[in-house]
Amino acid sequence: MIVLLSEFQKYSNVFNENEELQKSFIYSANNIVSDYLGYDPEFKLLNPKTGLIEDISVVLEIIKLTVMRIAAILQTESDSNIGITSKSFGDSGSRTFINTTNFDKYLIQLSQYRVIRI
Repeated sequence: MIVLLSEFQKYSNVFNENEELQKSFIYSANNIVSDYLGYDPEFKLLNPKTGLIEDISVVLEIIKLTVMRIAAILQTESDSNIGITSKSFGDSGSRTFINTTNFDKYLIQLSQYRVIRI
């Protein structure tokens, strides 16, 4: 996988005893990113200049960050907050709810590395 468990734990600041569950969040997020891109970025990467998929040994950091962001959302949802999270605002008592199941705002940052399916 692109993201190591130790990297994800540092990113999310969650050091869970159930490491297999955390690995499943990383694996699922990696699959979401791979499906969006049309290939597994751990082994290949689309060169936006040539339009060709090339074998690589280094993955762009934005791809790793996107996998960690999505994995963190999946991890958050596992705590009885399926599909939605909220943020409370201090003295006003207002609360904003956020739909967390739409990963488009994270994936769009990878659009230049995406294979367009015809």
